[in-house]
Amino acid sequence: MAGPIGPTICDPHPGYGLRVRKDSNRAIPTADGDCPCGQFSKSAQGDVEVESLVIAYGRHRRDECPIPAIRAAAARQYAALQFSHSRRRK
Repeated sequence: MAGPIGPTICDPHPGYGLRVRKDSNRAIPTADGDCPCGQFSKSAQGDVEVESLVIAYGRHRRDECPIPAIRAAAARQYAALQFSHSRRRK
């Protein structure tokens, strides 16, 4: 079998970012994430693995990425997420 082993969402040129795909309730979720810095490029299949990949991608963008613009955008997204979780529900 030729080609990549992991999930290949948006082939042949997926670009940068996090892509998660689950076609139906019975389908196995797949995800892959690529950062423009080149230090983060991973893929996962299965519920637990996809969830841990999403968390790792967010942490990389916020804490470890050497590109300042990406770290700043991730910090803003994380702050918005924290704000939405801390709001009082009616």
